[in-house]
Amino acid sequence: MARTGILYSDVMKAAQIVAADGRNPTVDSVREALGSTGSKSTIAPLLKRWKEEQQRDGVVKTEAGLPAELMEAMRGVYDKQQRDLAQQLDSAMQEHRTALAATQEQLKKTETERLKLVEVRTALTQELRATQQALAQLKEEHHHRAVTLATLHSDNAGLSQRLADRGEEVAALNRQLAQVRSQFDHYQEASARQRQEERQVEQQRASRLEHDNAQLQQRLQGQQATLAQQEMRLAQLQQAQEQAAAEAAASRDTLAVLRPERDQFEYQYLQAAASADALLAKLETAVQALGDSKIALAAQDRQMSLQEQHAASAQQRSEALTQERDQLLREHAQLAARLARLESAPSTRAASSAPD
Repeated sequence: MARTGILYSDVMKAAQIVAADGRNPTVDSVREALGSTGSKSTIAPLLKRWKEEQQRDGVVKTEAGLPAELMEAMRGVYDKQQRDLAQQLDSAMQEHRTALAATQEQLKKTETERLKLVEVRTALTQELRATQQALAQLKEEHHHRAVTLATLHSDNAGLSQRLADRGEEVAALNRQLAQVRSQFDHYQEASARQRQEERQVEQQRASRLEHDNAQLQQRLQGQQATLAQQEMRLAQLQQAQEQAAAEAAASRDTLAVLRPERDQFEYQYLQAAASADALLAKLETAVQALGDSKIALAAQDRQMSLQEQHAASAQQRSEALTQERDQLLREHAQLAARLARLESAPSTRAASSAPD
C-alpha cells in the first residue's frame, strides 16, 4: 500500500535536486533524496507525473515558434500514445499475472498428484512384497501337501497290495478248505476277530485321513502353485485308482468262493475308493482356486504397471510445467526490463530535447 505523508511537491523537489546534481531522476534516487522514506509504489506515479510535466515543458520551450493548433495536436498524439502504451503494459502485466497464477495453481495440483502417486506406488510396493511373502509361504505349504499326497498314494498302494495279498490268502484257504474243515469254526472266530481289528484300524486310518484332508482343504484355499504339477499328481492318482479298481475286480472274481470274506473285502475297497474320490474332488477345488489366484495376481501386476505408467506421465507433466514456469518467469523478467526501459524513455527524451 502507498505510504501516507509523501506529496507530489516532495517528489518534485527531490527530483529537481537529483536532476541538478546531474543524475537521472529514478525511483531509487528520488527516494534516497527524500531521506529513504516513502514506498516505491507511491513515488513511482508521482515521479512519472513530474517527468511528463518536464517533458511537456521541454516540448513547449523547444517548439515555442510553432502554431498553437499544431502544438495541441502533437500533445494530443503524445498523450494518446502514452495512454495506449500504459494500457498495453497494464493488459500485458494482468495477462502475465493471470497466467502465472494459473501456472502456479497447476504446479500445486501436479505436485499433489505426484505425492499421491508416490504414496500409491509405496503402498503397491509393500503389497507386492507381502504378496511375494505369501507366495513363498504357499509354495512351502504346497510342498507339505505334495508330501502328504505322496503318503496318501503310498497308503493307497498299500491297500491295493493288501487286497492282492487277501486274494492269495483266499486261494490258499480254498485249497486248504477240504483239509481243515474240522478247524473251520476256530478259523471263522479268528477271522472274525481279525476282521474286527482290521475294521478298527481302517476306521482309525479313515479318521486320520479325513482330518488330514480337512487340513489340506484349509491350506489349499489360498495356495498359489503351478497347474502342471497339480495335473501330474492328479493323473498319477487316477492311474492308481484305475489300477486299484482293476485289482479289486480281479479280487472280487477270486473271492466268489468265500462270500463273507469277499463282502468284507468289497466293503474295504469301497471305503478306499470313496476316500480317493473325495480327495480327487478336493484336488479339483484346489486347482480351480489356484487358477483364480493366478488370474488375480496377473490383474494386480497389470494394475501396478498402469500405475507406474501414470506416475511416469505425471512426472513428465511436472517437468513440462516446470519448464513452462521457467519460460513464464523469463518472459516476466523481459516484460519488467521492457517496462523499466519504457519508464526511463521519457526522461531520456526529455534530456535529449533540453537546450544545451
